[in-house]
Amino acid sequence: MKDYYTMLVNMENRPCLVIGGGKVAERKIHRLLQSKAKVTVISPSVTEQIHKLVEKQQIIWLEREYQKGDMKGFFLIIIATDQTEVNQRIYQEVNHQVQLVNVVDAPELCTFLVPSTVTRGHLQISISTHGASPGLAKKIRQEIEQTYGEEYEIYTRFLAEMREWILKQDLDQSTRQYYFAKMLADEVFKRIRKGEFIRIMEELKQEIIQKRDVLQ
Repeated sequence: MKDYYTMLVNMENRPCLVIGGGKVAERKIHRLLQSKAKVTVISPSVTEQIHKLVEKQQIIWLEREYQKGDMKGFFLIIIATDQTEVNQRIYQEVNHQVQLVNVVDAPELCTFLVPSTVTRGHLQISISTHGASPGLAKKIRQEIEQTYGEEYEIYTRFLAEMREWILKQDLDQSTRQYYFAKMLADEVFKRIRKGEFIRIMEELKQEIIQKRDVLQ
């Protein structure tokens, strides 16, 4: 089994190709669109949901079978037809020097894997078994979803906005680090869960401004 290097990739505006138009391809397409990738689909037929994306001009659909040379110019390729032999034949054309490829249900052919992921605003938790057991990854993902609920979407928004604001203030490193740590306190999170997003942000900003003025 391969060892993979774990990383997050900026996919915004990167050209990506999905070969196949079934349910698996549909899931892959949605994940790519969430990362703002530019998606092209090649398949004689597609699911209703994929077709809706085409109608909304969110993706490009080439309504035909894959043809030799179709991969040229794409950064990332997902091969997701329902025919194993076809997938393997298409895989032979990948330029591994410049292209990343994922062949559905064939981890030994993949240069990247798509982990099972929990997303809560700016928080993203990914789980992978390197293809050994997608079922286990799904099980763990469901457990994490129970631990990190929707409230973390609001909390991470609060952390991001406050961090950006603090970095713009004329503060020394130790003061910044103090407030970064303070925002992670359980009491702050509890107040965010109660809906005090704006109130606690205003309180912190006022406290920091007063601290800044004293230091100056």
